[in-house]
Amino acid sequence: MGGSNMTNNNTFENGTSRPDLLCSSTSPDTDLTKAWKTISYCVIILASLFGNTLVILVVYKKRRMRTTTNFIIVNMAVSDMFFAVFTTPPSIRTIYVGDYLLVRGITADLICKLVTFIQQVSLAVSILSLTAIAFDRFFAILFPFRKIINRRTTKVLVALTWLIGAMLTAPVLYANRTVVEDGSDKLTCKEVWEPLFNSSKARSDYTFVQFGFLYAGPLTVIAVLYTAIVIELWRGNSVKFRAKANYQEVEKSNKKVLKMLVTVIVVFALFWLPIYIFQFLVYTGNERCSVRGVIQFIGYFLCQATSAVNPFIYAIYSENYRSGFRAVLHNLIYCQGRKLFHRESSRGESLSGRREKKVELYFL
Repeated sequence: MGGSNMTNNNTFENGTSRPDLLCSSTSPDTDLTKAWKTISYCVIILASLFGNTLVILVVYKKRRMRTTTNFIIVNMAVSDMFFAVFTTPPSIRTIYVGDYLLVRGITADLICKLVTFIQQVSLAVSILSLTAIAFDRFFAILFPFRKIINRRTTKVLVALTWLIGAMLTAPVLYANRTVVEDGSDKLTCKEVWEPLFNSSKARSDYTFVQFGFLYAGPLTVIAVLYTAIVIELWRGNSVKFRAKANYQEVEKSNKKVLKMLVTVIVVFALFWLPIYIFQFLVYTGNERCSVRGVIQFIGYFLCQATSAVNPFIYAIYSENYRSGFRAVLHNLIYCQGRKLFHRESSRGESLSGRREKKVELYFL
């Protein structure tokens, strides 16, 4: 949510002046709980890096996959990897040492500001990429004979996702600061909007702004666009495609792509909803401390899991991605196998040569 509220555990206590928003005490995790939470987060980051790397390689290596939609999907894959790398490790750290920073000085200040900034920019790029894909599909299906979004336009859209994301997230570079906890010398990263703004009001206002621009607003636009596309595809609209010899294949392909993209949107919306609900409950003072830890972890886990699930959705719905993934993995395994074989062969020849030399010297 606003600033670092969505992705950093410490920001649910970001210097709020309302004690009713805070739980006075929570039960510490057992060693077993810490272990399975850590494993869960590790699965997320590994799956995200592995799956999204495959997506990028498939689009890069297969010429027929270099479409405008897939270029934007690659952009989202990059942002998802950034999100996983800069969100999951801090969550694992929090399991063991709490919200305290492990470094001090300028390094702590940079981590406090930049990590949250990159987290939020990555999230913004993902949802804006989904919006851009919706526009791409809308124009491609409703105006099939007009190439409104081409490769050049796609490059502009990709750049805009990062620029707009950075602009919407820039306030955290001002607000996020390192603060020494009262009664200790430990540092935490908190939102402090003073002296320009009132921290409590600014934090809640910024949260609602980001909720509108990076969740509710884009999802509303996407819903409208996909509704128009569904109506176009399922209500006798194929006249537009009949001028093409393969119009039935085109229409069938469009429907498959639409199902895949709608699934991505629904997963994104559902996986991010719990953490938004939890945050609003915190702000309104309606959260229950007895279940806070469980709900908080589920919210964090689901929102971070969005960075890992998309490649699997592509594999389920798209034969092109499935075959591309198989080809990349086959080449990777085959090449590594050949390298290992040649290494072992070279080693064997080397050892054999040494033994022959020793035998020759012995008989001399």
